[in-house]
Amino acid sequence: MSNLFINPEKNDNFAHFRGPDLQNLLVETENFFLEYRDKLNLPSDVTFGIELEYEGILKFITDKYIKENLKEWNSKKDGSLRTGGEIASPIMTDDLKWWHELKTVCDYLSKRKADTLHNAGGHIHIGTCALGEDVEAWKCFLKLYTAYEHVIFRFVYGDKISARKKILNYASPIADLIYNEIDIISRAKSIFEIFFLLSRISRYSALNFDNVDVSDPGINNNGNTLEFRSPNATVNAIVWQNNINAFAKMLVASRNKVMDEEFLDYKLDYEYLPYFGNEYRYSSINLKNVLEFVDLVFDNNLDKIYFLRQYLKNFQENYRLDTAVKARRFVK
Repeated sequence: MSNLFINPEKNDNFAHFRGPDLQNLLVETENFFLEYRDKLNLPSDVTFGIELEYEGILKFITDKYIKENLKEWNSKKDGSLRTGGEIASPIMTDDLKWWHELKTVCDYLSKRKADTLHNAGGHIHIGTCALGEDVEAWKCFLKLYTAYEHVIFRFVYGDKISARKKILNYASPIADLIYNEIDIISRAKSIFEIFFLLSRISRYSALNFDNVDVSDPGINNNGNTLEFRSPNATVNAIVWQNNINAFAKMLVASRNKVMDEEFLDYKLDYEYLPYFGNEYRYSSINLKNVLEFVDLVFDNNLDKIYFLRQYLKNFQENYRLDTAVKARRFVK
């Protein structure tokens, strides 16, 4: 393979590709298999944690394994699952120690043949210190998320083609809710004005804002997080790492003011489609939008290819909402 585009030192504008360049990008992406990385190059102040739900294993067996092998992790019950439970991480950073421990958890569940295909979610918490008290950064993030929620959903289906069975009960799309308030959010002068509007959104939505400490969003502690609830659970550590990378770098790009916010305004003014009546977009491939998204969020080709590979999933599509379907393998 030529590796024309898989280069962490390059930052091509994929959305501008046409003809042979676009064809080469897609061929190279489809032939690329993701590997677990030692580092994602996240800023040192970006913290994150996960909640990995699973079924098909007795919880007390997992309790024993976690207690004996991963002292800082927690095995607990999850009321949304009929069997199994949830494994919660401590606060983590982009460090080899934590990537090793995440892989250890996934390997344990994989060997036990844990079920993550039907009801299990894979929630990710990012410390709100990534955006802190920067009102403009929050605005930028909310515009980015709203414009591309359909792209994000298909990506975080992970190693499945579609959403888990009860995603609408526990992680429903919220782009419409934010879109309806986006003009007011754009004029907001303080964090309190923004979160007064966001407080109306249920915690059982794709984004949960309930844990954000509005009085001090820059503080770094276990409870002060923005929770992404849409990902399907998986026992594949590479998919977990890729999801964390995407969410964290959405926040970092918003904070660093590297996005074309006028372009986001244009997307929302002229191209936004509501969820209801357009549900198919959350499972289908929209090449134009995903290429725009990776150019807005990532500053290098390697991150872009990692996102594209998981999003495209061998160009498989599935529009059923009653069960998830396993995707063909795209990781090493």
